[in-house]
Amino acid sequence: MKNSGKLKFGAVLALMALAACSVDNGSKNNDIKTDTLVFASNPEPVKGKLDVYATMARAAKYNADAATQNLSKKIYNQNPNLKPQEIINNIKSSDVNDQSRLFAASRVLEFATIYAVANLENSSQFMDNYLYNKSAQHLASAAIRVHQDAWFADRKLKEIARMMRTEQKKSDELKNKMNRNGSLSAEDLKYKKNLDVALLKLREFQQSFAMNMAEYEQLTKVLPKEIRLEGRRFYELEDFDKNYTIEIFQEAAVRNRNEFALAKAKVKNYGVGEVRHNVLRDYPLTRRLDVNGLKVENDIYEQALYDKAMSIADKLLNDVRQLQESKPGSEAWRASQRTVFDDLAAAILTQVEVSYRLVEQADADYDANEREIAKVRKAVKKQEKAYRAPVDEKISLLNDKISLIILEQKSAQIKAERAMALRNLYFNAGLSPFSKTLLRGKTNDIAVSLREAFNRHLVEMLSAVTMQMKARPVMEQSGWASGDNWLEEVVKEGYKYRRPQSSSRTPASKNARLAQLGSYENYNSAVADWKNLSSRFGLLKKHQPKIEEAVVNGRNWYRLRIYGQPAELAEICGQLTSNRFECLLQ
Repeated sequence: MKNSGKLKFGAVLALMALAACSVDNGSKNNDIKTDTLVFASNPEPVKGKLDVYATMARAAKYNADAATQNLSKKIYNQNPNLKPQEIINNIKSSDVNDQSRLFAASRVLEFATIYAVANLENSSQFMDNYLYNKSAQHLASAAIRVHQDAWFADRKLKEIARMMRTEQKKSDELKNKMNRNGSLSAEDLKYKKNLDVALLKLREFQQSFAMNMAEYEQLTKVLPKEIRLEGRRFYELEDFDKNYTIEIFQEAAVRNRNEFALAKAKVKNYGVGEVRHNVLRDYPLTRRLDVNGLKVENDIYEQALYDKAMSIADKLLNDVRQLQESKPGSEAWRASQRTVFDDLAAAILTQVEVSYRLVEQADADYDANEREIAKVRKAVKKQEKAYRAPVDEKISLLNDKISLIILEQKSAQIKAERAMALRNLYFNAGLSPFSKTLLRGKTNDIAVSLREAFNRHLVEMLSAVTMQMKARPVMEQSGWASGDNWLEEVVKEGYKYRRPQSSSRTPASKNARLAQLGSYENYNSAVADWKNLSSRFGLLKKHQPKIEEAVVNGRNWYRLRIYGQPAELAEICGQLTSNRFECLLQ
C-alpha cells in the first residue's frame, strides 16, 4: 500500500476484535455469557505442505469461538459513557501511523455495519450466526497476512544466517587485525563500524522473522518448523479482471448480503441505484467520486473516499443511537429504523468501493516496489563482481543488501495486503464460505471447501450479476470534466440533485412519442435514477432509455427519456406521477 509499513500481529488480528473497542448498546441483549474465552484444545496434527487455504481453515477453526465471544462482548458491552464517535476514534487510533488510511476506513465501516445489525435484529439465532461468520471472515483475512509473513520469514532466516556468518567473519578479521597492530587504519575502522551496524540490523531481522513464525504458531496451532509453507500465488482473480467493476461487486452485495435480506424482511427491498442516489443526496461532497464516471487516480480521490467512508460510518452510528433512544414500535422508532437501514445500505456499498480501491492501490504499489527491487539487485550484482573494491564500495554493497531485504519484505507485505483486500472485497460482495457446521469438520475438509468457495462459488456469484447487468444502459462520458481544475469547481459549486415531484397527474398527449423521466446535472445521476425507476416499475423494464444532453442557460443537463407508443407511454406516466415521480409526455 502507499506508505505501507509492516503491521504488527496485534494490528492484523484487530480485524478479529475490531480494535478492541467497547460499545454501548442500550438495554439490549443483557444476558451475555461471561465465561472465559475458549481456545482450541488438541488441534489436529499436520505434516507436509500447507497452503494458504489450510492456514485460513486452521485459523478459523481454532479461533472462531473465542473471536465470536470476544466480538459479542464488545458489541453488547454496557458502557453508557462511550459514544459512537469514540468507537470510531478508537479504531482509527489503533492503526499503525504509516498504514493506508483506507484500511482504517474499511475497519470503521465493518464495525459500523456489525453494530447497526446488532441493533436492528433481535433474533439471537440470527445474531449468533451473523457474528460467527463475521469473526471467521476476520480470522481468514488475518491468516492471509500471517501466512505470507511466516512464509517469507522461513525463507529469509536461512539467507540472513548465511549473510551474518559472512559479515561476522569479516568483522572478526578486522578485530584480530586491530588486536595485532593496536589500531586500524581510517578506512578499516570505517568499514568495521558499518559491518557492526549491518550485523545489528540483521539480528533485528532475525528477531522480527522469528516473531512472525511464533505468530503463525499462535494462530494456526502448528509449529512452522514441522511443516512446509506453500508460498505460491493463490489469488482466484489473479489478474483482477477489470471486467469485474465496482458496480458488479456492489450489485452482488445487494443480491447476496444478509443485511439486505434483513432490510427486505423488515423495511423494503433496496436497489443499487436507489442506494447510490441516497448517498449522493445525503453526502454532497461524494459527487467528486461520481463525475461522468471518471475516477480520480490520485490523493484527492483517496482522501475523498476516506472522508466519504467516515461520514457514512458517523451517520450510521449516530442514527443507531437515535434508534436506541426511541420507543420500540412507535412511529419515531419506525422512522429511525428506516433511516438506519438506508445508512447501512450506503455503508455496505462504500465497503465494496474501499476494498476495490485497496486492491488497485496494492497493484500499483507492488509494481513500483518491484521496479525498485530490480534496480537494487542490478547494483548488487555489479558490485559483487568488483575486484578489490574500495571501502566505500564495500559499504555501499553492504547497505544495498540490507535495502534489498527491506524491499523484498515490503513486496511480500503488499502481496499479503492485496490478498486481504481482495478477500474482503469478496466478503463485502456477499461471499460467505464459513458456517459453524463447516468449522466443526476436519481442517482438510474446510480447506477444500474454502478453495471451492473462493473459486467456483465466487465466479458463479459474479457471473450471475454480470449477466443481469448486461441489459442495463451503458454509461457514457461527455468530456466536460476533463478540463483543468474541474474537480475543484465541482466541489465549490456543490451538488444539487434535480428530481422534481409532481402533485398531480401529467396530462397524456394522444400523439406523444416520448416520455421524459427527469433532467439531471450529470450523466451518472440519470443512469442511477433509471436503475432505481426500472427496478420499481415493471413497465419500464422492456424499454431502453436514452440520455440526451442539452444546454440550458449555459449549463449542461442530461434528460432521461424513453420512446414508445402513445398509449403505452401514457400508462407509464400515469404510474409514475401517481407515485409522485416526474414524467412529461412529448
